[in-house]
Order: sequence, then C-alpha cells, then structure tokens
Amino acid sequence: MAARPETPLTEVVDLRHLASGALDEVLEEETRRWRETLAWDFGASAALVKGFVDTQSLNGRALLHAGRVIGYTYTVTDEDKGLIGDLYILGEYATPAMEDQLLNSTVETLYRTAGVRRIESQVILLTHPRPAPPVHATDLRLFERYFMVCDLRRLHNWAGEASRALDIDGWSERYQEDAAALVADAYAGHVDGNINDQYRSVAGARRFLRNIVQYPGCGSFCAAASWLAWRRDTGRMCAAALASVVAHDAGHITQICVAPSSRGEGVGREILTRSLESLREAGCQQASLTVTAANRNAIGLYESMGFTVQRRFAAMVWDHIRPVRRFFI
Repeated sequence: MAARPETPLTEVVDLRHLASGALDEVLEEETRRWRETLAWDFGASAALVKGFVDTQSLNGRALLHAGRVIGYTYTVTDEDKGLIGDLYILGEYATPAMEDQLLNSTVETLYRTAGVRRIESQVILLTHPRPAPPVHATDLRLFERYFMVCDLRRLHNWAGEASRALDIDGWSERYQEDAAALVADAYAGHVDGNINDQYRSVAGARRFLRNIVQYPGCGSFCAAASWLAWRRDTGRMCAAALASVVAHDAGHITQICVAPSSRGEGVGREILTRSLESLREAGCQQASLTVTAANRNAIGLYESMGFTVQRRFAAMVWDHIRPVRRFFI
C-alpha cells in the first residue's frame, strides 16, 4: 500500500495522554518489523513500552491521524541529556514528512525540558536513514552508522592461534570497573564519543555497561559470549567484546573496544572470534553489530570476519542547547 501524505488531520500529542491499549497496533507492527528486518525479537522492549504507556508514566510523543494512533516516540533523561529511545510510525504512514513531524515535536519538547543540554538518538528503523535536518538544525549533527550482520552458519576463518601475550576470561561483575576504565580509554578522542557522551568518562562508561547488562534494550545480556582480555606484561585490561541474545537464533555484539596501546596486534579479532563462536554454540544463526561509517579500521576488521552492511541509519546529536529559564512569581 502506498504511504499516505501528511494532512491537517495529523497531530502530535503527549504520549501520557493516550488511553490504555491505544499504542497496541503500532507496537505489534513494530515488533514484526524488527523481526523481519533485523532478525531481532522486540517483544520484551514492546512489553515494557506498553506497560509504561498504559499507566501513563512514559515521556514521549504520539502521532495521530484522524484520531488514530499511528506512531510514537519515547524519551528518557540522564542527568543533563535527553535520549530519544525510539521512533516508529505505521508503515502505511511512514513518509519522511511524517517522521520529521514526530521527530521535531519530540526534540522541541526536550528543548523545553529544564536541565537538558544535549539530545541523542539512534533510530535504526527510520524510513529515510539520513533525515532532512528538522528544527534547530544549527544544533544538529548527523553521523552515518551501519547495522552489520554475519551469518554464523557459514564456516569462517576468524582467527589463528591464541596470543600468548594475553590472558582472556569471560565476563564477570567483578570486572565491571576495569571494563569501564577500558571503554573510556578506548574512546578518548574517538568519533563515537561525539555520538554517545557516556564514552567520555569512566562514570559514564559505568552507566553504559550497567544498561547493557541489566536492561533489554540491546537484548538479553549473554555473559557466556562476552570476553575480556588483559596484557600479561602490564596486567591491564586491553580489550572487551560484549554480546547479547536478541532472538532465539540471533545474537548482537553490544560493545567491542581495544585500548589504544594494544591496537594493531590482533586483540580485537581474537576476542570478537570468541564472542561469535560462543553465540554460535548457544544456537545463534547470525550475529549483528553497529558501527560508525567513519570508523574504517573497525569496518575492515568486521568485513574480514564475514560481516556485511545490512542497513544504514543516522545517529543524531543536538548539542550546546541553551538552558531553559524558569521564572517564579
């Protein structure tokens, strides 16, 4: 069915104004799209969204057409940052104009939220991967990203003999502080630090790791497929590959990073190999990951290990937002 154009019958309202069950149709279609497009079971995330929407306790915006709910966004705040966690519109209505209408309204609402200085968003299922700059375009930066997939059913020559210069161990909560320090070190001055400001500090990386391990946004964390490496000469953690299971037959590499001092030595290949092999042993037929298009070295590694680009999308950042002034009488 051809997408329908935006009309005066379209409006955007506060997500908290929706009645219980009003978002069900949208969430059901979105769950199908995640499975069909990304081999990802979105059911757990959809259930969380539904639960919060039905109790009118989730911030965000809803797109209505002639009174019918046809799309939504949800947002969360983290200290001085606003996050657009998702944006989805029913396929028959999902034009660039509709997406921008909903996105603009969401950004405008976050701009008016006291304390918010920065907004981040990465929405994989946008119809147009590099959207036309919406409102506040002078503050917007776009970073092209890839969703890459590897078929684990095929035989791959992923790695050779394990390095004798490394100690490698599986994930454990006792390593979380060292892993947070590694993430902050690995992304110092890196383009991804512009996309996710949690990479810029140990405290931010700690929150990032906690979100990966505890919450279902990136699937169900799989400790058995998450590996860490230390240099024997220094005893310092030098690489990490963390993984989750996103469907009964699909895994996702939620994070892979290598300390600057250990790059070019095959460390990243070695621990990524362990994660992919562990996911395959767990019954996964494919693995996915996301990477910034400007990170050519990482893309080269992934391609050499059998990953191909399946989808392009945009990471969006609105920065240097002026504080909202509150006047009291």
